[in-house]
Amino acid sequence: MLPPRPHRSLASWRPLGAGLLLLGCLPARAQTEEAPVRPRTAMLKVNAFQPLARSYQMEFEKQLPGHPKHSLSLTPQLFRGRVTQLTSDHEVQPDERLSGWGLELLHRAYLIPNTDAALSGFYLAYGPQYQRLEMQFKANGWQQLLANDGLTYYQFGPIDYTETIRRYGATAVLGYQSPLDLGRVYLDFYLGVGYRNTRFSSALPESRYRTGTLDYAYQGFYLPAGFKIGFSL
Repeated sequence: MLPPRPHRSLASWRPLGAGLLLLGCLPARAQTEEAPVRPRTAMLKVNAFQPLARSYQMEFEKQLPGHPKHSLSLTPQLFRGRVTQLTSDHEVQPDERLSGWGLELLHRAYLIPNTDAALSGFYLAYGPQYQRLEMQFKANGWQQLLANDGLTYYQFGPIDYTETIRRYGATAVLGYQSPLDLGRVYLDFYLGVGYRNTRFSSALPESRYRTGTLDYAYQGFYLPAGFKIGFSL
């Protein structure tokens, strides 16, 4: 008669179970570590200085498929608010206002890209832009009025005017864009040169808004500079 088999306690099986559990977890862990991180190839940015000139811009930058060193940027622009002394050399009226819209398209080439993050490094960007503005102001002049007795008379004083400005141009800038330690937040610094051709229509013979390079109807060369704050998508 065979001797009875010794009974193994539950504690004796614990090392074997722990080993099997560890072996089962190793492939999953290795697979998780080897999975590539999807690069973020799109970004939304806002211009930090343009609101001072009553211009609100939201730029969308997208990396070109198959070309990691190149991207396209589309920037819709909204103009609205009271005209400030920042853009004009003449005295600004309390109720002088502007409204309008614009669009800018830029091709961006990263000359010295940052290998740690997409859409970062030193770059060259260039492209066209267009804006249409409506300026509302007052100017002294003669206006025809009708009296209570039906007679027409002329009175000299402030008259409401509207000036329409259309701006066509192009810019070329050098800049540097890089992520912050916050992760998906980027900073974009740039400096360049641009040219703007401006047309205006008004009841007055001269534009009210050609007092300097920052004014709305300025025509000629100018130096675009500033920085933007971005968020990768």
